[in-house]
Amino acid sequence: MQSQPNILERARRGDLTGLRVAGLVRLSFEINPDRERPDVPMNGSDINNREEQEQLCRDYIESRGGIYIGTYDEPHTSAWKKKRIRQADGTYVYRVVRPVFEGMLSDLRKGRTETAYFTPVGGYTPHTEIDGSIVYDVDRLTRDNRHLEDAIETVEYFHRPIIDITGTLDLLTENGRDMARVMVTMAGKQSAATSRRVKNIHRAMAREGIPVGGARPFGWQDDKRTADPVEKELVTKAVNDLLSGKLVHTLLGEWKKAGVRTPKGNYWVRTTFRNMILSPRLVGWRVHGPEDLPLHERCARDKEGQPVKGQHEALVDEKVWRAVVDLLTNPDRPGAGVSVGRLKYMCSGHLRCGNCAGKMRGNAKAKNGYEYVCDSCYKVTGAGPAIDRHITALIFARLAAQQIPVEVSPWSGADDLAKYETTKANLLAQFKENPDMGTHIWPEIRRAEAEISRLLKERATYIRKTAGPTVADIEKEWPDLEIEQRHAIVGENFEAIILLPAQKGANRFNPDRLQVVPRQ
Repeated sequence: MQSQPNILERARRGDLTGLRVAGLVRLSFEINPDRERPDVPMNGSDINNREEQEQLCRDYIESRGGIYIGTYDEPHTSAWKKKRIRQADGTYVYRVVRPVFEGMLSDLRKGRTETAYFTPVGGYTPHTEIDGSIVYDVDRLTRDNRHLEDAIETVEYFHRPIIDITGTLDLLTENGRDMARVMVTMAGKQSAATSRRVKNIHRAMAREGIPVGGARPFGWQDDKRTADPVEKELVTKAVNDLLSGKLVHTLLGEWKKAGVRTPKGNYWVRTTFRNMILSPRLVGWRVHGPEDLPLHERCARDKEGQPVKGQHEALVDEKVWRAVVDLLTNPDRPGAGVSVGRLKYMCSGHLRCGNCAGKMRGNAKAKNGYEYVCDSCYKVTGAGPAIDRHITALIFARLAAQQIPVEVSPWSGADDLAKYETTKANLLAQFKENPDMGTHIWPEIRRAEAEISRLLKERATYIRKTAGPTVADIEKEWPDLEIEQRHAIVGENFEAIILLPAQKGANRFNPDRLQVVPRQ
């Protein structure tokens, strides 16, 4: 390998004889002539696909006596858009994330391609000596000033040339580096202007309820407006099953067995399923909002703060959807933060030890049997099937005794919520007209928001308790219920179930060992 200053001097003269150079190919998006609109104006290397950029870089190096050793490929990568990154101390910073670009600079400083992002051409290995790199033009290198300074540092202090084929990039001279800083600043300004225009377009589309591009959402047909009858039935049933106590992993197992897949053809996973259920799109609202908001709150709103109705059909009633949102997100919901794992036994966690008051869990035995065992003192056990049969009979008797149907009254806090929302809207309007009054207005806004937050939490809890489906004949439906649904019904009917220690010499389970505390 030649001396580093000599490499820079030769690169200035355009003499690359014997230098090992790798290309950096970046596309914000791939162009598919069969699908993309041909009338969209593009410039520079946006017109070229990956193969064309790579071939142009290779031809340039080889025409000047250099050796093209391979490529650092950045597909679908923005050189300007920042992402929020969590720091070790819990704070956040916003940075352009480009691991391939940073890996290339790291390799250049070491003089060897050690990162996994390098793809060698024929005749070279993934780990080979590298003298410099080449890009199509300065726009392909970066649109971020931080990354430009990193590239300049690599050239100036590690003597690794980074060149382009259009002549717009010169990091080899002091004047060239200053001009590169100006060009990157202007490119960033152009990106910011484009981003602002795109955001304005999306905001206008959101106000009108117009769906955006991309893959169709599950539950709707390709026009993204008409509900798909099969998928709508699946979503409706899933929501009702969740409210009746069925766990997400059970639903995912049923969908996988039935061959239900996402619109992209993938099997459903918990995160994807949960995001689909929590999306305001299910109730017909237009999804739009910052990513720092909870998913169920990301909907476009009108001037009065009300959700914007989208141009698509609703799949789920709003009351039922709010109930399932509360079920999946409310930190005060029953069982929140407690992992039940793969629930197998109906009374696990509900049974309490009569000796130490510890929780009892199911334990498998030979010949498909099971027993409940105290998790704390291990001194109290009971036959699982016999206990479950006895508790089931108590549930049937308890529900049968509730002959008089109770009419569900409307939520009592609706008027208060409307009052505080109106107060907040009026205060915001006052601040807009007279910003100088902010020191007096904002404390009032915060108080109104606190009350709104409290009332929304109360409403969600009320809806969750009243919107779930009821079982008209629990004894008839019982055999078809999942184990977690039975487990939930036990919890709804009893505050606690105490299992007393067995008497010495007793061979059979005695129901008198069970003491139940009914839930009011």
